[in-house]
Formats: sequence, structure tokens, C-alpha cells
Amino acid sequence: MPVEISPDPLPAFRFRVEKGKKILSQVTEISGLVLDTRATAAGQPEQTVKDYPSLPRVVLKRGMTQNTEFWDWFAEIQKNPAERQDLRIVIMDAEGRDAISLTLVNAYPVRWSGPELRAGISAVAFESLELYCERITQEVTGRHHPELSALPGNRETR
Repeated sequence: MPVEISPDPLPAFRFRVEKGKKILSQVTEISGLVLDTRATAAGQPEQTVKDYPSLPRVVLKRGMTQNTEFWDWFAEIQKNPAERQDLRIVIMDAEGRDAISLTLVNAYPVRWSGPELRAGISAVAFESLELYCERITQEVTGRHHPELSALPGNRETR
């Protein structure tokens, strides 16, 4: 049975972030979901141009609480740099149904940033976690999106 694709744009405020089977709590902002390539000259004497995918660098941001998931993951990767995990960002439609998922393949944190603290203002303390990943893949309502899989950053690199 074919999957019905809605023509309506998805809301940017309905999403969740999954690390394994666990939902990362209270992520309020995600930035850096960008795929691009950098062209470099290679080969003598032809000087052909080859495209190399750059590593995506994604930032997760949330209000700081006593939940230490961001800190713990960053500390864990410092002890064991080979410990990488897929991270799944699920974007939901207006009714709250899963519409698109973006998977950050073999993601690992490279920077934790704590809050900016100022005594003279009443603002929420935010923390952020910056991640590298090998590639980003996309799945639309339970089916694989072939156009994005064909991008250089989405092929198997193992």
C-alpha cells in the first residue's frame, strides 16, 4: 500500500530526539542539519575535481536541568572515543504523527557548552551539545527517501 505524502509543510516545533531506545529529554532546538560537499583538486596531471562530503556538525540545545544526559554522553566519549551511536530526530506533523526521521549515523559529541550566567537578568539557563556524525539519512513516513540516500554523505563508509 503506498504511503500518502501530505503537501502541507511540517511544523518546526514538533519533534523528538532518540538515542537508541531512549528519548533525550527537553531538547528545544536543533541546528546544523546541513549536508554539503567540498570540491578539491585531485590527481596529476589532469587536476580533476572530486567532491568530498564534509562531516555534519549538529547542535542540540535545551534548558539546563538536573538531568545530566548531555554531560554524561560527552564525558563518556572522552573515556571511550570509539563509542558512537545513531541519533534519530523525528519530525511530526500537525496531528503529532511521525512524518520524517533524520538519523545522524555514528554520532558523537565534540563540545558541551554550559549556560551564560548573569545575575542581573531572569532567563533560562541553556546547555548545548555539539555532535559530529558520519552522515545523515532521511526516512519519510516509514519509507526510505532514495534521493537523499544517493548524496555522497549518505553512502556506507565502513
